[in-house]
Amino acid sequence: MRIHALEVSTSAQPRVAATNAETPSRVFIQYGGRQFSCSVEMAQIFLKHARDVIESGDQQLVPLLHVGGVELLLVSRVTPYSLIPNEEK
Repeated sequence: MRIHALEVSTSAQPRVAATNAETPSRVFIQYGGRQFSCSVEMAQIFLKHARDVIESGDQQLVPLLHVGGVELLLVSRVTPYSLIPNEEK
């Protein structure tokens, strides 16, 4: 299993300031031969929930909100998934 840490800083600046050219607004979650394009915030929520499931030794359906809708992805210790940063600028 490969999980990339995504560095996203939070600040008291307005929301518009966080969408500059250096901060990706979209990332991809790769799962089961598919790529889901989602916002950085949604990817962080999915990855945190998936990490909690794996650390507990459980398996669960973890929701992922992406541009095409909502998917329930089965996450367990043997489920391969990864985060792919969007390289577009």
